[in-house]
Amino acid sequence: MEGNEELDRRIDSALVGYSDVEPLAGLEERVLRRVRLATRRRMLGWAVAFATAAALVVTAIVVRTPHHVGPTYRVGVPAVMRPAPSVEKPRVVAVRRAKSRAVRAMRLPKLEQFPAPAPLTAEERALLALVAQHPAEAQQVCAELQKSNEPIEIQPIQILPLQSDGAQ
Repeated sequence: MEGNEELDRRIDSALVGYSDVEPLAGLEERVLRRVRLATRRRMLGWAVAFATAAALVVTAIVVRTPHHVGPTYRVGVPAVMRPAPSVEKPRVVAVRRAKSRAVRAMRLPKLEQFPAPAPLTAEERALLALVAQHPAEAQQVCAELQKSNEPIEIQPIQILPLQSDGAQ
């Protein structure tokens, strides 16, 4: 215990010498300068953040606002399904940009035929070729199909229960 007391006295005497030391000249000014600089940096950071947020808001407003440019013209050529005897002139339809989606949807050009005709599938072309080559047989098959007025009967699906032992 006496060794500890001696060590404590030496530490206390060394610390007394440190407490008598004066701070370096200009310490207070340096601390105040760093505080002011930190405050300026923080203010600059907030200014940059505010400017960025304002730019994003302005961009969002500009992008979402519809702009009226004037009438735009689209040339619509009707889809040709079969060779037409005469060539139709392309229609020119004026479409104005609307201020809202509801108004824009009402002003869309309407089709002359609804639903729009689709190109023939391979099966439809094959059926037309069969009827063109063998009209009598095609008429006989159609007559047979029209005679049978029986409803189509679909058998119920039977699903066997699963077995967990691996056997089926």
